Formats: sequence, structure tokens, C-alpha cells
Amino acid sequence: MLGLVFSRNRCIGGSIDLLQRLATGTCDTIMPPKHLPPDPDRNLQLRGDTYYVRYKLGGATHRESLGTSDIKAARKARDRILTEVIDRRDGVPQPVVHTWQQAVDGALAHMRGQARAGELAESAVARYETSIVQVSLALGMTGADDDAPIPLDTVTRRTVADFVDARRDEERATSTVLNDLTAWSRVMSYAVAREMIESNPVREIDRRELVGRRRQEVNPPTDPEVAMLAEIVAEWSPDMSLLIRWLRETGMRLAESLQLRAEDIHPCGMRATLKKGVKRNRGSEGGVMTRTIHLGRAARFLADMPKRGRLFARLHPDSAVTSTRYGQWCRQRQGREDRAAKAEGRDPVRLDRYRLHSERHAFAVASLVDDPDCIYRLSAHLGHTKVATTEIYTEHLKKDGAMWHYSRRPDLFGGLPTEPAIPPRDTGGVPQGVTVSH
Repeated sequence: MLGLVFSRNRCIGGSIDLLQRLATGTCDTIMPPKHLPPDPDRNLQLRGDTYYVRYKLGGATHRESLGTSDIKAARKARDRILTEVIDRRDGVPQPVVHTWQQAVDGALAHMRGQARAGELAESAVARYETSIVQVSLALGMTGADDDAPIPLDTVTRRTVADFVDARRDEERATSTVLNDLTAWSRVMSYAVAREMIESNPVREIDRRELVGRRRQEVNPPTDPEVAMLAEIVAEWSPDMSLLIRWLRETGMRLAESLQLRAEDIHPCGMRATLKKGVKRNRGSEGGVMTRTIHLGRAARFLADMPKRGRLFARLHPDSAVTSTRYGQWCRQRQGREDRAAKAEGRDPVRLDRYRLHSERHAFAVASLVDDPDCIYRLSAHLGHTKVATTEIYTEHLKKDGAMWHYSRRPDLFGGLPTEPAIPPRDTGGVPQGVTVSH
């Protein structure tokens, strides 16, 4: 009634003593304690590089994967989940949220039914399943039982465009990317037919314009730009920063680097045999284009990398997923800069955004700057089937890439190593090329 707050230890004297002190004015007013600000990361738990949300409902503890390593994204997902949990507890009607997993299960069941009826070939269903796995990985699924649901309405045309860019970064054939989009579109069309979503975003893009054009333009970052990018990315992911430096020092494809294992490194520590993630030969012979390359300056990174298994074990082995996550980080960082610039009343700084595949271009151009006559060695190192493919870098230096001659920084990054001279093999007095049977 007096509007005062008292702590229990200040009023031990009993109610009579309290009334006497109030009457004589000798009872101090005790101010309410200052409340600490709520913990912004409450209910969050980091396991590995993935955040989880924990909460209690009905006396039981529940844990759900949020499918992200970004703290801001994790907080948003946590708030959404906890709001839904509270509403369910209080009996508030919940809107129906259809997920990608539900659409995939339904679409695959429908396609298998078509195959049994002879309306669709079994091989086509198997091809669609393979493509759906790639799309699911790019959307953030890992295949684990506790994968966070992916709402269908979060799949937009921008999501599709990012996926195409990621598949292009790993140099997938145009036909492969188009097959992936066809399988994706079948799932989304099934969802539209079942009224899970209103429209199919995959059908809304111009596939031939987005996928069918061949990228001949080369715009590699310079050595100082790569060094700055690696430094900035290290604040987000040291493993991604190391990957960027590795790609720049070796010229390897992203998929080759992510699949490279410690067992593929030669005992000398300077060479590696690329077996996985490499492109396949075309034609009747088939088979993967296994090759051995010189690691150059990248060999110095091996001391701090795993001695067994994948060298980049903490990054996702699928290049489409890794590229997508890198692109998401780039957009989020630019978004933070745009918001900060708006709050400060200034123009935002445009952050240079290079694809991970651009590091391969940078390696090739730097190698030609160092040695203009290394075109054939460079072509073999990069795994090109034709030297004509490698010549796009020569054309770039003749036209818009002249600045590379002045921005080349050998103190920051290397180029194609010079192969040491191979001593003549001791044939025991037998001319080379002659086979002696024993």
C-alpha cells in the first residue's frame, strides 16, 4: 500500500517493530534491485559449429538443431521456435508450415508410383534422387535425424540463383545443373499441386539465361585483394580463410580441395594426387581425371592440418554447400555494412565479393605473369582437357588484365612451381626404350 519494496533480511524484527519504525520514520526505503539485462544467448547451445535450442515442455527437455553457425541467425530461429512452443502450450492455433522435407517425401513417393505404372523410367527416378540430395545439402540439410525443418516458403528465386552459382563454381557441366533444377522443380511443382506453396520459384527463372551461358569472363582478385579477403574471412571462419589461401596457392578446384585427404599427400610433402572431386573424362573411355600436382607454397600449411582423413574436415565436403555458406556470409556482411552506413548517414562501402573459384583464376594468371611460357605445364596442373581452355588467361592478360603485371606480389602468394630437372635414370648400360627380359 505504501509502494515500498522490502527485503526479508531488513525486516527480521517482526511486523510490530516494522510498524513502529514506519511511524517514527526510521525505516529506510529499500530500492528494488537492478535487474540484469536478459542473456541474448539464452536457450542456445553450440555443438561443434552448429547452434541448438534447448527448452522444457511438459517436464521434458527438448533440443532442436538450428542448422546454422551464425549467432544472429541462431537467435532469430530460437525466438521463432520458442514463440511456437509457448503458443502450443497456451493452446494458440498454429499456422500450418510445410517443409522441404515433406515436399521431398511426397514428390519421391509420387515419382516412384509413376515408375511402377510405367509412366517414368526407374533411371530417371534415380537421377532425380541424386539431384535432390545435392539441393537438400545446399539448403542446409546434413542428413542427420535432428536436421532443422526447412520451410518451403523460404525457398525463393534468389535461393535458386545462389545454388546455380555454387554449382558453377565447382565447374559442373551445364547439363548437370539443368538436371538438378529439373528435379528441384518437380518437388516444388508437387508442393504447389498439394497447396503447400502458391508458386514454383524454380519455374520462374530463365534457366537458359542463368545456366546455359558459358562464362568466359575472367576477373581474378589480385594478390593484395586475396590477402585482405582471407584476413576478413578469418574473423568468421579460420577454416574458410585457410581454404581461400589454399585455393590461391594451388589452383585446385573447390571440390578437389574439400575432398583431398592426408593420405593423398606424397611422403615428400610437396606433391598430392587428386583422386576425388576431379572432373571426369568425356568420351567412351570415361573415368576420372586423376592427376598429381606440385603443392608449391601450400605445402607449408600441411603442418597444421589433419594427419588422417580430409584436410578440410571442419568444412562441408560438398562444394555446393560450402560455396552457398560462403555466399550467405558475404551477403550478411554487406547487409550489416549497409545498415551501419544508413544509421551513420553515409554511403555504404561496397565489399569486394569474389567467388571461391576466382582463387583458381588468380593462381593461373599469376603463374603466367611469372612465366609466360608455362601454358602447357599450367594446363596439366589445372587439369584442363585442352590447352585452349587455359588460353583464356593469356587473353585476359593481353586485354583487361594488364594491371596484374604491376599488382603481382610474390611475397604474398606464389604461382606454378618450376619443376626441378629430373636426373637421367640409370639403365645399367641398356639404351632407354629397350626392355630386357630376365
